[in-house]
Amino acid sequence: MTTSFDYERRQFIRLPLAVPVRYKFLSREMRGEDMEVVHEGVSQNVGAGGLLLRMRLPNPAWLSKLLTRKMYVGINMILPNAERPVKALCRAIWSSSIEGDTGQLVMGLEFQEVTNKDQDLITQYIIKAQMPA
Repeated sequence: MTTSFDYERRQFIRLPLAVPVRYKFLSREMRGEDMEVVHEGVSQNVGAGGLLLRMRLPNPAWLSKLLTRKMYVGINMILPNAERPVKALCRAIWSSSIEGDTGQLVMGLEFQEVTNKDQDLITQYIIKAQMPA
């Protein structure tokens, strides 16, 4: 008998958190002015393993490159009460367009390269945010 279970593939919990995120698309294969632009979006949740980012994608053709790891996203975000930004190189795990808002989408990003210090900042913030006041 086979039983189907819904399970979460994340290793870390995520905290609902809307903070500004600056991001840039990165690729070894692609060059051009579009690749030099720094964009601004907003996180919808953040965890030690990644984040959900509400963003604009300058070129719809980039979505397939993001989802096949031919393009990455470099992020820079400042957590509340943090003295410095958290920086990370992320890969896109999934994406979904936002109904009624043309050009915007949400993208699940997983940290591929993040320093231990930055990951600790995120983890400490999540732990403190869940503590009773």
